Amino acid sequence: MKRLIVVLMMIMTALSAVAKNDWKGKVVDVNGDPVAYATVAVLSKTDSTIVCGAMTQVDGTFNIVTKENDGIMMVALLGYKTVFLTPVDGALITLADDSTLLESAVATAIIPKTKLTGEGIQTGVRGSILENVGTAKDVLSKTPGIVKSANGIEVIGKGAPLIYINGHKVNDLSELDRLQSNEIQSVEVISNPGAQYDATVKAVVRIRTIRRQGEGFGFDLNASDAQSLRWAKGNDQNAAINMNYRTGGVDLFAGVNFAGNTFLQQSYLEKASFGRKAGEDWLFENKGDLEGVFFGKDVYGNTGVNYQIADSHFAGAKVEWGRKLQNDVTTTINDNVYENGTLIDRLTTVSDDSLSDKPSYNIGTNLYYNGLFGGKLGVDVNLDYYGNANNSISVSEEVSEMSQDARITSDSENVGRMYAAKAVVSYPIWMGQLQVGTEETFSRRSDEYYISGIDIPASRALVREDIYAGFASYGFMLPKAGMFNAGVRYEYVDYLYEDALDPDSNIPRRYGNWFPTFSYAGSAGPVQLMLNYSAKTRRPNYDNLSSAIRYNSRYIWQSGNAQLQPELSHNIGLTAIWKFVTMMVNYTRTDDAIMAWSSPYGNDGVVLVKPRNIDTPYRYLAAYVNLTPTIGIWTLNYTLGVQPQWLTINAPDAREESGYRVTKFNDKPMFMGELFNTFSFKGGWQLELGATVLSKCYTQNIELTRAYCDITAAIQKTLLKDGSLILRLEGADLAGLARQDANTDFGNHTIVQTNRFDTQKIKFSLRYRFNTANSKYRGTGAGTDTKSRL
Repeated sequence: MKRLIVVLMMIMTALSAVAKNDWKGKVVDVNGDPVAYATVAVLSKTDSTIVCGAMTQVDGTFNIVTKENDGIMMVALLGYKTVFLTPVDGALITLADDSTLLESAVATAIIPKTKLTGEGIQTGVRGSILENVGTAKDVLSKTPGIVKSANGIEVIGKGAPLIYINGHKVNDLSELDRLQSNEIQSVEVISNPGAQYDATVKAVVRIRTIRRQGEGFGFDLNASDAQSLRWAKGNDQNAAINMNYRTGGVDLFAGVNFAGNTFLQQSYLEKASFGRKAGEDWLFENKGDLEGVFFGKDVYGNTGVNYQIADSHFAGAKVEWGRKLQNDVTTTINDNVYENGTLIDRLTTVSDDSLSDKPSYNIGTNLYYNGLFGGKLGVDVNLDYYGNANNSISVSEEVSEMSQDARITSDSENVGRMYAAKAVVSYPIWMGQLQVGTEETFSRRSDEYYISGIDIPASRALVREDIYAGFASYGFMLPKAGMFNAGVRYEYVDYLYEDALDPDSNIPRRYGNWFPTFSYAGSAGPVQLMLNYSAKTRRPNYDNLSSAIRYNSRYIWQSGNAQLQPELSHNIGLTAIWKFVTMMVNYTRTDDAIMAWSSPYGNDGVVLVKPRNIDTPYRYLAAYVNLTPTIGIWTLNYTLGVQPQWLTINAPDAREESGYRVTKFNDKPMFMGELFNTFSFKGGWQLELGATVLSKCYTQNIELTRAYCDITAAIQKTLLKDGSLILRLEGADLAGLARQDANTDFGNHTIVQTNRFDTQKIKFSLRYRFNTANSKYRGTGAGTDTKSRL
């Protein structure tokens, strides 16, 4: 791969040497903001054939070097009117929105403009109702293509995305709480990431902020307090301060964030295990209550420098760190235990998990260079290091009315390290842009687990994983036809699992895979269309690869699975945009899907929970429509969708003669709706009313048996002439209906569970900024998937 890049650079240099004319320029929109990835081509005056071309850079600049002495210059990008002009060196070219595609957005400035970019869906925030909704997280939750779930921000049908702000990857999601909505220019949702991204990346969100001018010192301050309406101890406190200093081409920045979080879960569970004992059918049941309480405190920080060496040449360094100050979890389980219908025990288990004396932390560094040579050859290099440590102790006190009491203690130490490098070279060829690159990731993870009070073996495991990747992609736009992009990525994985206390369990594995991607974006009259395909993978988290058995309670043990195989998915998607209507359909098939699985462990009622690969394909379809009309002061943002799935599992069941039972999770699709209403008033006042509704459904091998409804409201006031002070009061789950109950069927083991969570909260937040300027940092990072798995 490195030789390929060197050869390519030599060819590009040779091509440049024979050229005669050098036409440079810049492409901007009607607001004066740079337009990236627009096609700039020189056409022959005689027959209008394409002589040569280029694609604009992120800053909107282009450079065409050609032997052609005369011709017609064409500038085109989907969503804008195509411009034809006489080639002039140093031209500033303005592209206007295509009124046939954006008719409704042009009619009123308050509706967010949504258009296709060739890679995804871009929504304009500046000048729209989204400009004053709060933080970046609030903007994302109301952006077409994104939904807010119990797990956080998710791209429809793709799960949690990688998020970039001005080109740098967001590793600390609290950064989304610190970035204010009125600092955002646009949000681009990419549901089909190209070959330059890790093959595990299924979705990307790129946030672009408004350019701020000026130098000197600036800062922004954010603080919030959220109080539970059901639990007096449920109080979440967050505070952050970010500072920057600019002078000349140097940008220094630093920040610190404190997060205090609490969580309460109250559940009732009925668990049943089936088997054969002494030649007879055997049934073991646990019925009782569970209460889980969490108190956590964390502190995060970052500091770095960005240096503009010269025009189009940047370098920088950044350090990010985090430290757990408190991580206390108390779980209380009251169980009635039955064997073949007869009560054999009443058991109360209280487990306290907390940090050990050894620190739990994470630290990451990034070094980058980003440059443009000769106005055409782009080079982007990133070097990354990431390390973390999680050290905890657990004490379980078991009090039995009908058998022996017990005290179980355990000590867990996990340490991870990762080194990664990524290099990308880009060059305009014909009507588009060619990218080639390489990425290498080297990671090590050690897990030590010791337990006393029960006969479970200790474990000292080491996971070593090295990933070598090469990729290439080419994108171009044909006038009146559309934008095409195709790429391919190859990843080779060298994996080794070792257990120092059990050498017979060592597992070496080496494998390689190709991951192609393709996308097309065009228009049919006033309708914008995008069609894409991609192949992706999902590798198991390192926690899931440890075969050590972890003790949760007398009857629930947990383990990883060192023999887990990575998932492989194929996805086809279609997106259409017409005026304020956006429609998306995605179909995904996944082989070797990784799912949690519970099964009896011996004949004493113990259940072992561990991940496994499903040997049948998991398929699902996600179809959604988003509507964003404005009626006077009222702006609607409604997302309605349905997600059916097809999953059949041959589950082990000792009651069946064959030893297996077919379980199906097919006939209950998920219906969802997100209904957000924003009312804008004079004087900086804004009122928001919203609801998120989910139906009963199947999701993978789980049946959700209760409909979910989260009613939200917020009132916001913007103060000071420059809008630098914002006060916001909001409420979540105001009706107390944000609950989900679940049933699971694992063949030999079933679980029926009802849940109540601490989700009814009132939150007050304050945001203030002084002379802030967005960071120029351009480091995109390397080894992003491995960081999250560590």
